[in-house]
Amino acid sequence: MARSSLPTLILATAVTCVLAFVAGTACRVLLFHPRSHGLGFVDGARVILNVLKENVSSNTSYADSENSRAGDASNDATRAKKRTMSAAGKQNLPAPRLHGGKVMPQTRYTGMAFPENGRGRDAVRSSHDLHIQEQEECLVTATGTGENNDETTCRSTSSSANNAGADAPPPAQQYNTTNPPPIDENEEHLPAGQHLLVDIKNVDADFLNSEERLAEAMVEVVALSELTLLSYHCHGLIPEGVSCVGVLLESHISFHTWPDEGVITLDLFTCGSGLLVPVVPVIERLFGVPVEGAGEYHPPEGTADDGEYIPQEEDYVPPPRMVWSHVLRGFRPEIEGGWRPLEADIGDTLGKLELNHKKVISTTVTPYQQIDVLDVIDPLHGTSRSYERSLHPEVATYESMNPELYRPNRRVYLDGVLQSTSRGDESYHEALVHPAMFAHMDPERVAIIGGGEGATLREVLKHNTLEEVKMIEIDEVMVNASREALPGWSDCSDLEGSASSCFDDPRTDLRCEDALAWFIDRFSDEVADSSDDEEEVDSSDDDEGDDVIDIDAEPFDVIIMDALDPQDNIEFADALYNNDVFLGSLYRALTDDGVLVLQLGESPHNSDPSEQTNNKNRHHIMSMIEDIGFQSMHIYEESHCGFNYPWSFLVACKSDKCRFNWYRNEAEIDLQIHYRMMRTKSGSSPLRYFDGATMKSYQDPPKAWETLYCRREPVPEHCNEYRGYHKGIENYSIDNFEVRMSSIGDGAGRGVFAKVDIPQGSFIAAEESYKKVHFTYTTTYLMEVVKGKVQGADDLRDLIQYAYGYGFQEKVVADYEYFVDSGILTFVNHGCNGTNNIGDGSSGNDEGSTYFNEATLDLSEIINPPKGSRRESTFDPVVDRHLHVIATGHDAASRDIKAGEELFQNYLFFISWAEDWKDEVMHLQAQCRGETFGQIKADENEALEEEEDSSDDEEDDEDSSDDE
Repeated sequence: MARSSLPTLILATAVTCVLAFVAGTACRVLLFHPRSHGLGFVDGARVILNVLKENVSSNTSYADSENSRAGDASNDATRAKKRTMSAAGKQNLPAPRLHGGKVMPQTRYTGMAFPENGRGRDAVRSSHDLHIQEQEECLVTATGTGENNDETTCRSTSSSANNAGADAPPPAQQYNTTNPPPIDENEEHLPAGQHLLVDIKNVDADFLNSEERLAEAMVEVVALSELTLLSYHCHGLIPEGVSCVGVLLESHISFHTWPDEGVITLDLFTCGSGLLVPVVPVIERLFGVPVEGAGEYHPPEGTADDGEYIPQEEDYVPPPRMVWSHVLRGFRPEIEGGWRPLEADIGDTLGKLELNHKKVISTTVTPYQQIDVLDVIDPLHGTSRSYERSLHPEVATYESMNPELYRPNRRVYLDGVLQSTSRGDESYHEALVHPAMFAHMDPERVAIIGGGEGATLREVLKHNTLEEVKMIEIDEVMVNASREALPGWSDCSDLEGSASSCFDDPRTDLRCEDALAWFIDRFSDEVADSSDDEEEVDSSDDDEGDDVIDIDAEPFDVIIMDALDPQDNIEFADALYNNDVFLGSLYRALTDDGVLVLQLGESPHNSDPSEQTNNKNRHHIMSMIEDIGFQSMHIYEESHCGFNYPWSFLVACKSDKCRFNWYRNEAEIDLQIHYRMMRTKSGSSPLRYFDGATMKSYQDPPKAWETLYCRREPVPEHCNEYRGYHKGIENYSIDNFEVRMSSIGDGAGRGVFAKVDIPQGSFIAAEESYKKVHFTYTTTYLMEVVKGKVQGADDLRDLIQYAYGYGFQEKVVADYEYFVDSGILTFVNHGCNGTNNIGDGSSGNDEGSTYFNEATLDLSEIINPPKGSRRESTFDPVVDRHLHVIATGHDAASRDIKAGEELFQNYLFFISWAEDWKDEVMHLQAQCRGETFGQIKADENEALEEEEDSSDDEEDDEDSSDDE
């Protein structure tokens, strides 16, 4: 027991000392502590525990300081100076303010900081925290978390009340449990927020090192943003810099500064419903404090001011330069049939911190949409410094001499969706307008659906054939906003005879109304039927004035749809692109040779599924255009529109005539541009992007459109043909064939014979099939005109006979074109009575086909040639992408061919013009009966007769000379 009594005695002594210490402290607190009077037991116990914690911390710090007193004398002096500076600085710091109309929120404050004499304080000059109201004092544990099981036990501190300052809200605005403030039922309370990141450089160093000025800027930003700042905490760092964190009712704001580098980075996050983007210019104004002379060139110190100073790049004092990013955070419910603007394209732009320049020019909310205009400089296309150089013409730089190349890219968003950009303005709108305008021979009346920016109107007005353009835009506010924020989009000042604004051109008829209703009211089926009935009645009425035509009901040569994208998932887009009545009205609103063009939105990718499932609006309107009666459809894309992806367009022609215009060569198109375009005051071309070579790139559909077309169900027939040669099919080269006199007889001339056996289905000299001489429609037409007008054009007549005799007609591209084989295959003869043994594999060459045998062909029933064009549908990107393959063809053996056997074609498939059909068939029938020769044989016989006649004349001349 003696051994165990000693530890027990030591423990008892220690417990007694602790109890005595606690009792003494409690008495001291109850007698002297200013917060002890009038407290109940629980409150008194809480104060005692707090004081105990303070004493323990103080005693620990005292013991530590006693152990290192000699080395910390200077630190004590520094800390004392900091405390003096901190106390003085705190008097000057602004107190958080409650925005007018808001009530004081109920909050509980918990905080933890380094001890006054702890090591963490050595890195700061000062440390301040200010609160918006009297905060409740709660027990704080060592981890910095509050412990409070009974809210009534917390009492406000006098220091917190003093910190609120004179700007603290009156008691009537403070939250209390007896009379809680009203709740805004309309405000969203979602697990979501907005995050704003701002970086600014070239900022004044003194400002960045001033805790007071920075705190004032932060409080002002919060106030102007209509947020609620509960408290903030700032540290002035050693040797320089300031870090501040503000606790918002909505979340937080914080920043850090580097005075020597002139940099501040700021972070603002809120979970409230108010938008943060409008706060950006406020932050720039309050935190982007410039250094003296910013934005100017200043000569180095000591430079003589003799007026001959030449600014140098190194003498430029840059202004504050800000980059920022705004992103949505958290989770929001989806909006059925629409989207939030910030979740669309504009959100992607606002979220890019790497953009050198980003500025909101205007935001306009109309009855129909929200219009946002932004200026952006992408580092891929320029820098802020280049832009700044362009603004100083007094300094000779490339940028200052070409400022138009360095302007920010102005972007237009409708409901957050990117609509147009200044960098892609010309390429987009010229691609939309001019292919359709030049597809028509003489467009005089044009209608524009949408196009509120005015750029589509601008491009139409460049055509000198135009008499009137009717622009129907539902949103008048959009037109007015474009005049202000997008003046370049509707600038016609350089066009001779126009106005400064295209909206004011005398040829412009601007209608701010619903385009769907406008066309349906004038050109729908019902209106057309009623008009026919009225005409029947009016035809029997001889009164004057009854023949007056409503000018609004006159058809248009070209209609341009520059409205919403078919891909937009909103109700109006569905109404626009799924409305059969509206589309039928557009068809009837066109002249007989009229052209419709519309933008189809983002181009598909080769790996996308079929449009039938992936893009129903677009698929539906394209199907309707094909079914309603348009004769030719042309799809193309432009990749320089300023969007993230290439953009697709569709031209639909009411007649086949536009195919000739569509497939003209570069020189023909450039010539048309020269004749068609309005002259400019500057003398420069009115077109910035479109020309003959550009149009050539639009003539063939993109590969992705062909791929998606062939993913339709059922798969279109041509997808299994014409898309290149089929693998596994053997080709017999031209070496396996020879030319000798035809087996048909002397009337047939030469023929082509096989030198080896050729199995059915094998290709016949495929390597030679594309080596054909092409006589385009224009070439053929000009040759015919010259032949009839020019005397002695014998060589030209021979060339025409060569084309007609050896060639074959095709109507794939346009009417009346000829192709002639350049090799020995040009001597392949027609197989009379269905004896042909080679062909292009089309079903018309099969035995039993209507066109298989010319001898059994009844011209009284078969009045048109076979479809030599292979265009079985109006929209067929397979055919349009492989026109040359289809036109020139690649022959295959339609049955087994033995060595020594002559090759025969079916010439019926060489006829494409209905006007020539009957005469050509009758001529073939006569040839097969032996009643006449083929064209070439006839020409050769005629040439031989002419040579014989010429020889006879020469002999007669010689005999006459001898007689003399």
